[in-house]
Amino acid sequence: MTEEEYVRMRNLLDAVVEQQATFAENQAKASARMDRHEQAVASLLTIAEMHEQEITKTNKEMAEQFKRTDDRINALVDVVERYITKG
Repeated sequence: MTEEEYVRMRNLLDAVVEQQATFAENQAKASARMDRHEQAVASLLTIAEMHEQEITKTNKEMAEQFKRTDDRINALVDVVERYITKG
């Protein structure tokens, strides 16, 4: 192997090593971003579950209030019907 071939081969190997180092660095950055995204998604899921629980609780409370309102309206209708029929 001539010195010129050796230098050329060495330059190629240096370029490959540099590319590998850059690739490894980019992979590490991508992995860190992925970890942050996974944590963010987990946080969002936790918040979504909390909202779902709050909505369920609110729906139950509203159903109870609607039932009480229906009961009161029915009682009023009964009073009005008795008043009208008894004249």
